[in-house]
Amino acid sequence: MPKALTRLLALLSPWQLRAFSFLLVAIVGACDLATSYELSISIFYTIPVGVGTWYVGRRFGFLVCIVSAITWLAVDFASEHPFSHPAIPFWNASVRLGYFVIIAYLLDRLRGALDFQELLAQEDGLTGLLNARTFRQRCDAIFMLAKRHGRPLALGYLDLDGFKGVNDSFGHAVGDEVLKAVASALSKRLRASDLGSRLGGDEFAVLLPETDLAGARTFFTELHESLVKLAGTNSWPVGFSIGVAVFHHARANPDDALRYADGLMYKVKNSGKNNIFFEEYASEAGGG
Repeated sequence: MPKALTRLLALLSPWQLRAFSFLLVAIVGACDLATSYELSISIFYTIPVGVGTWYVGRRFGFLVCIVSAITWLAVDFASEHPFSHPAIPFWNASVRLGYFVIIAYLLDRLRGALDFQELLAQEDGLTGLLNARTFRQRCDAIFMLAKRHGRPLALGYLDLDGFKGVNDSFGHAVGDEVLKAVASALSKRLRASDLGSRLGGDEFAVLLPETDLAGARTFFTELHESLVKLAGTNSWPVGFSIGVAVFHHARANPDDALRYADGLMYKVKNSGKNNIFFEEYASEAGGG
């Protein structure tokens, strides 16, 4: 399918896609009738079947299959082609319907597999949080909106203290359990608009749109307390150093913001670890 048409279909609403699919069936049926039974264009009925299944869903795709088969049957009768038995057109229509249904089913399975692979490509395989690449991509859009509307946002950078010792003393399996538990505790506190990511190793990032310094203090203080409690309950010898940067107008880009929050996290590391350091972005509001 041409790229221009693919982009156009992606912009259409579900109802527009449904109408377009039926329009395609009508066009193919009209062409089929105009060419008579001597020239078969049956393969072109798979186009509306494919569009309906791929862009709307399997159920609608099956409906398009039925409509296409009925249209094909109507064309057979309209062409007044003689058959040796009256049941033959209905048998042909049933076979065609089966063919269309198989096409729709296979396309639906393919779309599901591609969607699943796309989801896997966006997630960290161990924790289920966003991976670093996807996190940065989504940050771009959120920072642009915050800058356009002059809204605050907070970015936190979290690093586990002593995590290497967990791997060395208890093994990587336990280390993985620690990372998954941290990710779970983080995910439970995220709003639908928030982003949580494992950047790699034992480093995590959290982006909170529409969040000022007071809101950031509440969120990250509660998160830190829950993580410390979690580590104590499981006797994990780890701490949690968190640097939190608050941006009032999001003038920084996401990469600079991450570096800024990372620098704040290292201030915690250098001053005793297992704590939080908050600061408003210096070029906007001075230190914090």
